[in-house]
Amino acid sequence: MILDDHTVKGIIFGSGALGGLVFIIWLGIVIYLKKKWLSELEDILDNGCRTFSGLGLFFAGQGVLRYATVFLWRFHAKRFGMLEKREKVPKHIQRWFIFAFFWFMTSVLLFFGSAAVLQIYS
Repeated sequence: MILDDHTVKGIIFGSGALGGLVFIIWLGIVIYLKKKWLSELEDILDNGCRTFSGLGLFFAGQGVLRYATVFLWRFHAKRFGMLEKREKVPKHIQRWFIFAFFWFMTSVLLFFGSAAVLQIYS
């Protein structure tokens, strides 16, 4: 089945819009994590330095992504000096941050991937 030009562009635009919606949901997840777990995580991993939770939503998003990479990859944990400290964080908190990381990556892939495909297709 061959799709016409208008249908293909609609599908690509729809996936970009879906990426934007997923990003907005990710912002809600970041707000939840900032209110509930980010301060506790900074106490454990950064010795109480409130770099991400004390500032705005933008920095909270960066903190969520940073701590998710610490939980996902040993290399990043060692690089940030948190290799031993990350074992003190409960697993359910680690899973929330990893979930938020993959949610963000999905939104970026959908949003910018559809824009790139649309640019190439045009």
